[in-house]
Amino acid sequence: MTALHSSENTVQLIKDTADIVAIIGECVTLQRSGANFKGACPFHSEKTPSFMVNPDRRSFHCFGCGEGGDVLSFMMKYHRLTFPEALQELARRYQIALPDKTLSAEEQAQLRQREALYAVTEKAAALYHRLLMESAEAEPARRYLQKRAIPAEIITAFQLGFAPNRWDFLAKELGDDANRAVAEQAGLLVRKERGGHYDRFRNRVLFPIFSQTGKPIAFGGRILDDGQPKYLNSPETPLFDKSRTLFGLYQNRQAIRKTRRCLLVEGNFDLIALAANGIDNVAAPLGTALTRAHVRNLRGYADEAILLFDGDTAGLKAAMRAVPLFLSEQLSARIVSLPAEHDPDTFVREHGPEGLTALVNKADSLAEFVFRQLIEQHGLSVEGKGKIVHELKPIIDAITDPLQRKIFVAHFSDQLGVTTEEMLSAYQPPPRPQAKGKPAKKEHSLPLPQTQRQLLEFLSLYPEYLPQFINAGIDTVITHPMGRAILEALHTLHDAQATVTPEQLLTALTGPERAFVSKLLISAPTATDETKEHEAQEKITWLQENSLKTEQKRLTNLITEAQQSRNIPLCMELMEKKKAIDLRLTP
Repeated sequence: MTALHSSENTVQLIKDTADIVAIIGECVTLQRSGANFKGACPFHSEKTPSFMVNPDRRSFHCFGCGEGGDVLSFMMKYHRLTFPEALQELARRYQIALPDKTLSAEEQAQLRQREALYAVTEKAAALYHRLLMESAEAEPARRYLQKRAIPAEIITAFQLGFAPNRWDFLAKELGDDANRAVAEQAGLLVRKERGGHYDRFRNRVLFPIFSQTGKPIAFGGRILDDGQPKYLNSPETPLFDKSRTLFGLYQNRQAIRKTRRCLLVEGNFDLIALAANGIDNVAAPLGTALTRAHVRNLRGYADEAILLFDGDTAGLKAAMRAVPLFLSEQLSARIVSLPAEHDPDTFVREHGPEGLTALVNKADSLAEFVFRQLIEQHGLSVEGKGKIVHELKPIIDAITDPLQRKIFVAHFSDQLGVTTEEMLSAYQPPPRPQAKGKPAKKEHSLPLPQTQRQLLEFLSLYPEYLPQFINAGIDTVITHPMGRAILEALHTLHDAQATVTPEQLLTALTGPERAFVSKLLISAPTATDETKEHEAQEKITWLQENSLKTEQKRLTNLITEAQQSRNIPLCMELMEKKKAIDLRLTP
């Protein structure tokens, strides 16, 4: 067996072994729907779930945005992994040996680079954690955590650490320059202007930040003295994107799934404090305002988010900014207004988990919260109402569901004493959100003529019939450019291996051709062998007749030309050939 075939077999083995429903189900709430599993698409905003997973055909497809593929393409897109990383992660999960020859030299180099980043971040996390747990140097950090009522089991569960008040602790621990260069790329060390490195984190309690695959990718740190900044996060790196990552989501994912509710807090210590009090369905953004990507990630775990922001002015402004995000992503959300003197940490320590739970259960709906805050800010004078209408615009524009938009406008207009029509006239209908570079939904349906579509649908599902279809003349029938792309992919696969599967075809395609096949794998019913064979013979017979008719037409044209040129011998020869075809076409 060649190295190429061995690599392809390993990739196929991983795809065949991986449970696509389980893998996607970690990120999307799926429910059985006939032969498929259905859920809300993690790649675009939608109110009615149109994302389907087919376990038998090991594929997924969204009928809303057209995204589709197999388990590897899902891992790559959702977790933002490279192909080698996705392959390695699935191989690890399902204990499949992954030979080096499975990847190209470029892919191996790319994988080694990211593995080095993961390794140095994991080593740093272990060093910092061990220092916190064992070193006399970390005694101030342990006293600080004890003062804030953080027990040992929470320290262990979140792998909290301590960065000593030294400029070169981690730099020395990592040893050679190669490791330090990797640590610099991982955001752990900072390069000096005159050469060398110094530690980014010093004299801080550290919170490792984990990816959704359970690997440490960054850190957040709280200073232990009066230095600045009080809180410091890792910079963005090839592993860490703060606009997509939520602290605590990895550790708390099961609790969030179980309750179908996620409490969103602003700080790492808020989350740790709630966990210490038995409230573990919590996540927190990392030194940045909440983003649409954060909210979209939550949709796979929760049906509702509760914004538990500080009761000060900054916390209220953060809550106001978050409202359009939840409306546009169509994730239900409510908001808890803590007393002005409290944050979640101080509130739960003073009132206990029961007090916080009671407050959460009385959380305001988005509409009530927004309107109350705007009235308090601007009042209900004529001028105040005008300002309220103006500030409601980004919130109304974020609502993509027409009915929900109408309900919100009706609610606000009633409170303001204006008609719904008057208020609607102040707003332009919002455009439907569309991811950058994504074609509109209608473009995901290939504009193939019906006959070409039917033939390609059958071959995509049952590529084993390709040789018979080729002999019957399918190459002359498929003329549309995108149809040709699918047929050429089938040709290439068939030339390279004896057996071709629909999943291999899906992997070989991109763009709208891939969407065509992924949709087909989800929606096409499974046929019995008898039905499949009967349909195949019908299509082969049609192709053969079509080829004969095409040849018949060609001969007729040639006969006319021969007659016009008075070439009697050629004319007689062509007529004999045409007569033979006429007989074959006679019922």
